[in-house]
Amino acid sequence: MPLTKYILTLTISLFLFNGGCKEHRPKKFKKIVEPTKELVIYCENTMLNMVVDLKYNFEQLYDCNVIIQNDCSKNLMSIINYSGKGDIYIPSSSHSFKSFQKNTGFQLEDSLFLGYNHLVYMVKKGNPKKFSGNTAPLKRKGRYAVIIANPETSSLGHETKQFLRKQRAYDEVLESVVSLTSDSKGLVKGLKGDEADVAINWKSNINVNGNAHHIEVIYPQSPYNNAIPIYAAVMSCSSEPTLAKAFLHLASEELSEAALTRYGFSKRPSIIF
Repeated sequence: MPLTKYILTLTISLFLFNGGCKEHRPKKFKKIVEPTKELVIYCENTMLNMVVDLKYNFEQLYDCNVIIQNDCSKNLMSIINYSGKGDIYIPSSSHSFKSFQKNTGFQLEDSLFLGYNHLVYMVKKGNPKKFSGNTAPLKRKGRYAVIIANPETSSLGHETKQFLRKQRAYDEVLESVVSLTSDSKGLVKGLKGDEADVAINWKSNINVNGNAHHIEVIYPQSPYNNAIPIYAAVMSCSSEPTLAKAFLHLASEELSEAALTRYGFSKRPSIIF
């Protein structure tokens, strides 16, 4: 057999052999990996520490990712309106629940009562201006430099305005206000920077960022209730409503009176001093 013909015959034989082998190889199937579920929570800054702790426990129990968006209530609702996404809304008071649908286009469905947030006065450590907690001196223009949250941007600002209005003091106190902050974060900064003598803030903010080393709480001398109910709710645009309800269930189990106290909240409308 000529060499050329021999090589051609050998090549064809090898090709047919390899082809036959391939036909008998088991087919490889791609493993389908389910994407990790995500839960998106919007909370005001005051609620952040508590929500972060719940997040870690929840992620381990349900093998999911919890994404937290924190800001003042006005900005949170703007983000929800723009994105059309999210599962749970946790403001620092239930005030923004009333305007939630108007500002976002979505409804709040299943809700959970978490406890109470408490309005207090805050002063620099040592109370250098000897503020007593009585609102009357705040009405005297120039007696104290006051800093409060903006009622148009945050739950804290709205509740502060309502609290002072009950005492017929809002307009007068406003004349001594040196700054309106978007939410609670700017209040402590103003006191520490000697921009103000007195701030009206959530008691829970004394427990974050080492604030207790620089700031002290003065409880209001007022007959008006300064305990504000706080709730968490599932949003109608939730892509994971079952998971969102499971988060609320976990919160109801874990947020005992002792747990809430660590964050500066309470289960009761009054605090025993």
